[in-house]
Amino acid sequence: MRILIGGEDEVAFRLVEALMKDHAVTLVCPETPQDENRLARMDVERVLGSMTSPPVLRTAGVEDVDLFIGCSQLDERNLVGCVSAKSLGARRSVCFMMRPHLQLTDEDAQLLAESLGIDEVVRPALLLAEEILRIIAVPGALDVQVFAGGRVHLLRYAVEEGAPITQGPLKEVGVPPGVVLVMARREETVFIPNGDTQFQAGDKLTAMGSMVGINRLLSRSLRAKTREPRRYDATVVGGGTVGVSVAQGLEAAGWSVRVIESKRARCEEIATSLEGLVLHGDGADLDLLEAERIGERPVLVAVTSNDEKNLLVSLLAKSLGVERIVTRADHLSNERLFEQVGIDVVRSARGAAVRSVLRQVDLGRAELLAELEHGDAEVLELVLPDDLPPVSLTRMKSGLFGIIGAILRKGQVIIPRGTDHVEGGDHLLVFCMNDVEEDVREFFLHHLEDLAAEAAE
Repeated sequence: MRILIGGEDEVAFRLVEALMKDHAVTLVCPETPQDENRLARMDVERVLGSMTSPPVLRTAGVEDVDLFIGCSQLDERNLVGCVSAKSLGARRSVCFMMRPHLQLTDEDAQLLAESLGIDEVVRPALLLAEEILRIIAVPGALDVQVFAGGRVHLLRYAVEEGAPITQGPLKEVGVPPGVVLVMARREETVFIPNGDTQFQAGDKLTAMGSMVGINRLLSRSLRAKTREPRRYDATVVGGGTVGVSVAQGLEAAGWSVRVIESKRARCEEIATSLEGLVLHGDGADLDLLEAERIGERPVLVAVTSNDEKNLLVSLLAKSLGVERIVTRADHLSNERLFEQVGIDVVRSARGAAVRSVLRQVDLGRAELLAELEHGDAEVLELVLPDDLPPVSLTRMKSGLFGIIGAILRKGQVIIPRGTDHVEGGDHLLVFCMNDVEEDVREFFLHHLEDLAAEAAE
């Protein structure tokens, strides 16, 4: 696929890095992009100039591209760039709308795009808010993903002190039905759990399964038996689009929410749209946090537009005893850094938007359903050939970091056990590490035919 990307910062660079391996990618950017060194390391054609200029787009070969993505920091530039690209021959266009000053609902944004001939609108702030709400809905979760129309769930969770799963080897303590443990991380070591695995408190476990199976895993295996009743109280620091969307979502779910916002005019603007208290102040003011007894509220969400401010707020909240902290970090390097200094959940509006676009692009490989661990791990959907005979899971020993989390077969969802098999036409949801994705795809789509032939002999 030929893809033309217009942009000059983190979002454009992350899209280029994700797509250039499998596609012919051209980047249209100004002469002075934000990270010249990073751009120089990319194996991508570069055209200097504005994406709103027809001559520049023609130089970039817009008339032959399958997809144009406008993802600069200026919404107006993205809109004009997408309209120009489509009028000059681009087959499809995706427009990023970054800023909150265009106060549009999702429906209004899509109607605007359609009226301009734009195929898709991506709104990073709202995508981030949706991710945060999905994670907060599961107490203690580090990540939550949903696949197959909600029938398959992925959970990332830190094992609690005294949890039943820590009481012996996995083959002795067992795993509830309806769930598969696909990965575990102990500090910086990543491994696939097996019967001899002895989990420790603090291990970060990733599991896939049905909603019932995931709930069983949480209640029977990962949580301490002596948990206090859950309190539905949260503090949101940052009254921008993300903060307000999160606050409204939590209130709709029955939470008590207070918002801290540094700009008085914004406080007055959003107060009428929220049931809870809106405080005018600096979320990094320790005196304010102590006066409002923030440490007694179990959840804090730091989602200002400044990464450094979010980190400071989060560290202060942690020192005050807040149990669970969700932090926004829009720069890729900061996502990892924030986790290393002890922040529970780190999410990025830019990262959420990039993941959304990648899921829409036909990558010419297995369908990418989700990226995890800052892109180090993935969930793929692999469709087996219709004529493949049944192959028992016990025969599928690849030596690769690729685990079947679910089998979709004729409208049914099967969470695999050792006695199950795969067969022609199955859709496999496979969890794998990014660096072995091609090998995993080769194994499931081609090597299984050899295994089936061997079984028939």
